[in-house]
This record gives sequence, structure tokens and C-alpha cells, in this order.
Amino acid sequence: MEESLVSIILPTYNRADQVGRAIASVIAQSHSRWELIVVDDASTDDTCAVVRSFGDPRIFLVRLPFNCGSPIRPRNVGLQLARGDYLAYIDDDNTWRPRHLERLLAALAAHPGAAAAYGGKAHHLPDGRVEEICRPDQGIDTQDGLHTRAALDLVPEGWLGQDFAHEDAEFWGKLRLRHPGGLIFVPEILSDYYIHEGQRYYTGYQNTRMYDRTYYARNPSRLADEGVRRALLGHILAGRPATVLDVGCGEGWLIEALGQAGVRAWGVDPSADLGAVSRARGLCLRARADALPCADHAIDLVVCFDVLQHIPEPRLGRTLRELARVGRRLLLAIDTGDPAREGHRTLHDVSWWRARCAEAGLAVAEEPTRALAGLAWLTGTPL
Repeated sequence: MEESLVSIILPTYNRADQVGRAIASVIAQSHSRWELIVVDDASTDDTCAVVRSFGDPRIFLVRLPFNCGSPIRPRNVGLQLARGDYLAYIDDDNTWRPRHLERLLAALAAHPGAAAAYGGKAHHLPDGRVEEICRPDQGIDTQDGLHTRAALDLVPEGWLGQDFAHEDAEFWGKLRLRHPGGLIFVPEILSDYYIHEGQRYYTGYQNTRMYDRTYYARNPSRLADEGVRRALLGHILAGRPATVLDVGCGEGWLIEALGQAGVRAWGVDPSADLGAVSRARGLCLRARADALPCADHAIDLVVCFDVLQHIPEPRLGRTLRELARVGRRLLLAIDTGDPAREGHRTLHDVSWWRARCAEAGLAVAEEPTRALAGLAWLTGTPL
């Protein structure tokens, strides 16, 4: 592996103040046989000047004639130019630890049948705190992994924007599902992820499903199934709530059905196209699950259906505490086992979710967990 060429793809756009840090972390790698393909997405600042300033013959700069609007197409351009036996990716605002490539290459050498290897990461929060995430079941961000060139045969489409909020999880997830050797986890912190103003994680972009109308066209609501609607509606009405808040309401199927049953119901969802997709016009507000526009304990029942597993794990505690603040009772319906479904960020079993609810101040009923539409149901009350 010492002689293996690793092609590293770095898309960038107007990050003159940060791209140098990312490049410096590549240059500092203990495995020195690499090529870095920086694909500039038509920057208008000094990003290209910063890249050229390193003067390293292993660094190649490609400038696109127009902005593509996301890093997906620049990554695919980089794939077309890559010459290495192995491929890795890094974003322009993140960094690698010095042994990142060395440790991932060693893992693949020890498991020659695997498609890729990935390691743990450290999230650097705006307030200076650092959260280390190092588990085999963690979400895999762009810069966490390294894969073989042969693995690309199983993802000939390259990077896609079907899940435009989580295209990295989509890419690594497809490799895991399609390759018989799977992915190898290296239990070390090997990369650093910086959360900063202007970056989508910081702005809450990934909190619940901040998707546009094309997402709903690709992914019909689970509540679109008449049988599922009847079962959920019956379960809610059995509790005789006076008011219901549907968090992550999407198309508003539940709000519409509750209204027809005589229950006062409202919804919140962060989608920019909420007004266009909603079936419950005037009853839905655009808001995030961790910033609900309600007074404390103002709602009889807060329903969170097919939402929580879309939230990145570091943000879950804040979201669960907010749900507990607003609702006198909660009904949570969570996908605990479908890694292929679009947008999933946090997949764990029911016991894990029970523990997270307890940490957030929720007493979860000990009744047997019900299941509906592939979701596990949990009911709880604030402590």
C-alpha cells in the first residue's frame, strides 16, 4: 500500500479563507503518494490563487466555466480525471488528521475484499466545543472514507443529487449496499468537520427534512397509504387529544385527516416548498423541529412521524428536548432499520431511541413497541 496512488478530489467554491487549511492537511499526510484534484466551481474570490500558492506538483487545479450549484458535479469531474488505485474526498472547509490515508489504506490491505474503509471524526462546533463521533454505525461524511477504484464499477453513476442534503451518505450507503465486501470501520478519529456560519449543518439545513417539492415527488409520504392513515388516525383519536402538532408535516396528510375528524391540528416543516406541497393550507408553518413556534406544553399531542431518523445524531438531543417542551404527550414513529431510504442520518434500534428520549427528559411508555409502515412507535410524556 505504500506505493499506491491515492486520488483525492476537493470541490470548492468561494472558500479562499478556508481551502488552504484543507489542502495543508492533505500535504501533511504520512502517506505521501497522492494527487489532489481541486475542482473550482467558478469561484469569484481568491480561491484559485490560494490553491496555486502551495506550488506542489501533486496538486492539480481545474476551473469550471460556470457554477454548478453544489459539489456533486465537481466531484464527478474529479472522478473523470483521477488516476489513482484508490479514491478519497475532502471538502474545502474540513481537514484530515496526518495518518488518515495511512490508516484507511492499512484497513483495506487487511481486508482485500472490502470496497472502502472509513474512520471516526471530530465535529468542531461554533462555540469551541468538540464532539468526537467514532462508531461503526455513524453517518459517513464526504471526507471520512476511502474506496478502491474497482468499487466504482458498482456506482457507475458516481455522485448524484437525488438526496441533495446528504449526497455523501447516499454515495457511501450505495457502496455499502452494492459491494459484497462492504465497508471497513477504523476506530480512530481521522478527520475534522468544522461547523461554521454559512455552512448548511450550522444553519440547520439538515435538521429534519429540508427538502423541496422534488423530494416529495420522489418519496410519496408513508401516509399516502390509506391503510397506514387509518391506523395512525385511529391510534391518535383513541387518546382523545384536543390539539395536535405534526412535526415534519410534509404534505399535511395527517393534519387534513385530523381536521376532518374534528381535531384542531397544525403542522411545522422546514421545507422551502411547504406551501406548494401542503394539503392543509393555512395550517402549516415553516419551522424546524428544534425551534417550534409554540409555548411550553401548549399542545396535547405532538406527533413526529418518519422524521427523527433524518436528523444528524449530534442535533437529536436538542430536537427531542424541544418536542418535550411543547407537548404534553408525544407520539414518535421512527425508522430503525432502512439504511437505503433517502435522507437517513441516524439509524438505531428501539432501545437506543428509548435511551435518547430519557436523556432528553421524556418518559417513554414500557408498552410493547408497535410497528406501522416500517416504523417503530414510541409514546412518551415529559418528565
